[in-house]
Amino acid sequence: MALIWIGVAALLAALLLVLVLGRRHEEASARAVHAARLLADQAIEPDTTPMPDTARDASAPAQRAAPSTASVEGASPSPPVAPADAAPGMPHKPSAALEAFRPLRAEDLGNERRARHVETFRDIPRPPKLLHHLLSPDFVNASSAAQLVDLIAGEPLLAARILTVVNSPLYGLATPMSSIGQAVTYLGLNAVRSLCLQYVLLASFRPDTAERKRMLHTAWEASALASELTQQLSQRLGFDDRGSMVSAVVLSFLGRLAIIAALSRDGLDAIARGSFLERTTAEQSVLGLPASQIGRLLMQQWGLPERIIDDASEIDAVLWTPARALDAERAPRLVLCYLCARVGERLAGDAAFDVARIDPMADPGDDFFHLQAALVQPPLDRLVPALQAADLQARVRKVQSAMRD
Repeated sequence: MALIWIGVAALLAALLLVLVLGRRHEEASARAVHAARLLADQAIEPDTTPMPDTARDASAPAQRAAPSTASVEGASPSPPVAPADAAPGMPHKPSAALEAFRPLRAEDLGNERRARHVETFRDIPRPPKLLHHLLSPDFVNASSAAQLVDLIAGEPLLAARILTVVNSPLYGLATPMSSIGQAVTYLGLNAVRSLCLQYVLLASFRPDTAERKRMLHTAWEASALASELTQQLSQRLGFDDRGSMVSAVVLSFLGRLAIIAALSRDGLDAIARGSFLERTTAEQSVLGLPASQIGRLLMQQWGLPERIIDDASEIDAVLWTPARALDAERAPRLVLCYLCARVGERLAGDAAFDVARIDPMADPGDDFFHLQAALVQPPLDRLVPALQAADLQARVRKVQSAMRD
């Protein structure tokens, strides 16, 4: 009988030991899972420059108020952003700020609100008719070298600028070129058209301080670098509408240029200078619209072709739009243009930043989050290798150097 009770006691002790060890194993597993989640959360935090206090104060209200844009006069709430998709194989998720951001579009504004925005930028002069010629569908799709030469010849200051660029150290010509015809033949139609667009836009803005001039020049540099990248990458990936893509990228900077030129110093200080998401959020908080939509309003005021306006003003939407929610036909063009615009800004904003450091698939920040899912689809699945090609990187460095000489 005693042996039986000893056996029962031993069995109970064994069961108790199993339960205790099992409980400890569960706790250890839970701690391991929690630690892994913490490490993953730390790994995907955006690597951005801290926002200045003024910019942080300006952008915070936008994040709190973002889910309800109906409070803006004449506006309807933006549709909810579709659930985010991380790129396959990427242990990555969007930040709360990206998930919370609800963009307001220019067409969401009532007439009175739209008129106030136009009034804010009333001092920006209308560009010359040359801009309309450069962007007309017939000219973009079917222009010849002779047509472009004739167009530039009617603008002596622009012609002089084109010749200055082609004779700069960037191209290292043994014999200087003295005619626009030679420049167009040497550089190509798209490159010269891009230069014309950049200088026509920049001529529309009159900086009143050295600081504003510096900021405008940085934005112009970004558009020039983005244009160069768009030309190079679209050719390597086999896009057949490179002229319109380059035009759209250059014009996508119009809203940014207008904000720099028109806002007071306090207004500019209230706009974040960190990530593109931070700046876009702050622009919408301070101005009621992000830069892309301010550019859209200006282009509409200038009477530019609607297709050009759509292409230019939709590029920035890649920031907050999941790849699967983009228009399937236009998505490859928009994604490539968006990547080039953001890379151009990074290169122009930091003289020490080298193009070799750009790897959009490994970037943990929000600016490239939705873009990463789009880069796994052809022809964009060849974009990262093309961006990392040694000859392209050497070309970009050369352009950077020429701009700063």
